[in-house]
Amino acid sequence: MTENSTGRLHEALNLLEEGLVKKAIEVLRGLVEERPDLIEGWYNLGYALTEAEEYEEAVKAYDEALAIDNFIFEIWFNKGAALYAMSDFEAARDCYEEALEINPDDAEAWNNIGNCHSRLTDGEAAIEAYTRAVALKPDYAEAFYNKANAHFIEEQDEKAITYAELAVELNPELSKMVSQWINVSRNRLASRKEDAEHKRRQLEKSGSE
Repeated sequence: MTENSTGRLHEALNLLEEGLVKKAIEVLRGLVEERPDLIEGWYNLGYALTEAEEYEEAVKAYDEALAIDNFIFEIWFNKGAALYAMSDFEAARDCYEEALEINPDDAEAWNNIGNCHSRLTDGEAAIEAYTRAVALKPDYAEAFYNKANAHFIEEQDEKAITYAELAVELNPELSKMVSQWINVSRNRLASRKEDAEHKRRQLEKSGSE
């Protein structure tokens, strides 16, 4: 990277740190126009455009970066985040899968791919992904909450309650989100237990007659 390119890249990064996103985008667009082979320029342009919520343009910038080198975890991860923000959950999932091929031990990527599976109504795949996330990061409250919620949707209420309580223990701020559905889980679980007890009594009664 030339001294001029390095200087302009640092200028853009400083602007981003100061929250001057639009100015950073201008600098980065000028940089990649002059240096279309500069992966750092495209990557940071993608990041800046994401910050500006210009997700389609961000994806294009990440694609330019990937055309230079498609074996960088952060590019696939951030492209996935931009696609998720666009509600393109299948494409986002595919990006996170590419990221995890590069680094299978990233808990946040497993959590995010779980979110994609959840949005695509593949509950079991979502649970599996969240399970990987919390195995890698045992204090990952958000992933425990997401896992709990996925179990709730699958009506696996005992697990939903267990992981929801753990999520709240790790991060009490999640209690408001948990409270939206945990009583439904508790009521369903109690109802199932009552039904099972009723059937057991009926069987005992018919057996003694």
